[in-house]
Amino acid sequence: MRKDTRISVRCTRDQLDRWNAIAHSHGHQTASSFFRELMASSDFVTHEKKQLLGELDQATDQVARCGNNLNQIAHHLNAGGYEDASVAVGECRSLIRDMKRIVRDIRQ
Repeated sequence: MRKDTRISVRCTRDQLDRWNAIAHSHGHQTASSFFRELMASSDFVTHEKKQLLGELDQATDQVARCGNNLNQIAHHLNAGGYEDASVAVGECRSLIRDMKRIVRDIRQ
């Protein structure tokens, strides 16, 4: 398809260098081709979504740690200990609710 219309954007040399680096990191030869693909995409990743994805990563790490703790508690209980696991289970449930909220917010 012939490109016969031009859009111009003024920027500093540093901005252009940064945009070109980002374009190259996404597999584009030029910032122009990257911008065309990005503008055609309906799935812009906003700053807010990036922040939510970061929160999701943190929550995932916390759930993994809780899972490890639950395994240790289960091992202890199976070995005859009487430690109350309800606190760890409650914390895991809370983290799972938080993760579901984050995922729901990202999808919006």
